[in-house]
Amino acid sequence: MVAPMRAPGLLVVLAACSSSGSEPAPDAPAPTGRPDGVALCYSTAGNEAPAVTAFDAALRAGDRAARADRIAALDAAAKAMPNEEKVHLFLGLAHLWRLAEPLPGEETPAMQAPSAIAARDHLEKAYELCPTDHRIAAWLGPVLVRFGRALNDQPTIDRGLAVLDKGITHYPSFVLFSKLLVFADLAHDAPEFVKAVDAVFENIDACTATPADPACTNATIPHNAEGAGLFLGDALAKGGHRAEAEAAYRATAEGPAFATWSYQAELSSRMANLDDRIAKLRNSDPADDPPVAWQSTTQCVVCHQQ
Repeated sequence: MVAPMRAPGLLVVLAACSSSGSEPAPDAPAPTGRPDGVALCYSTAGNEAPAVTAFDAALRAGDRAARADRIAALDAAAKAMPNEEKVHLFLGLAHLWRLAEPLPGEETPAMQAPSAIAARDHLEKAYELCPTDHRIAAWLGPVLVRFGRALNDQPTIDRGLAVLDKGITHYPSFVLFSKLLVFADLAHDAPEFVKAVDAVFENIDACTATPADPACTNATIPHNAEGAGLFLGDALAKGGHRAEAEAAYRATAEGPAFATWSYQAELSSRMANLDDRIAKLRNSDPADDPPVAWQSTTQCVVCHQQ
């Protein structure tokens, strides 16, 4: 049954790869709006590390060609600064970027497997160093779930879902989006696909309740809201929620930052062909499915590229 119409909120997009954005050092005013108990452990040294700032610049430029060098620099920084949350976090996210948006040759198992392991290990280390940074659950949870699915290892799947649930408990407006992503690839009529759509509506509600949260704005990520609208609309379309999908796309197109977003054409095409998109996403032939945001080779930069 189609849920009642809701005004779409703004979500943080994780698409298996989102970065944490630039944050002030602890001695500077922190962004307002995060839930109580959610705190980053960034230091001035971590914020200003050349490997960190160079990676952030590459991601915001959508410069995949520079990524290998940025990963190497972050790896060296992690060895030199083993107790810096931000260094380990960005190294884990750099590997997630490679997994989500591989260059030609990087889509092979020989490249993907080491990056998957590195993403897992450095995200785990970042969460260990900063157990109050519950954003990390949004990246670590899906990594563990995917490991478990690839290895047919139910305990690892369960661990990943538990990490997600922990993050959602502490930071729902940020982490609920990753719950969407964990289930979005399932068939539209699979019993668990409803969890993806439920996560959309729960995330909308969370952001409606906390509109000043950085997770719900473009405060730290240049096009967080625009990219979120693409992901939201695609999940709702696959779920058969036509009115809500159209509202998500339309709200994105009417947003103040839409004019400077590089992916306007992708959203405009979805709006123009919405009925066809829904029909193809929900028929019995996966071969004719239109592109969806969580499988796109721009799933990271759709939010992060300036």
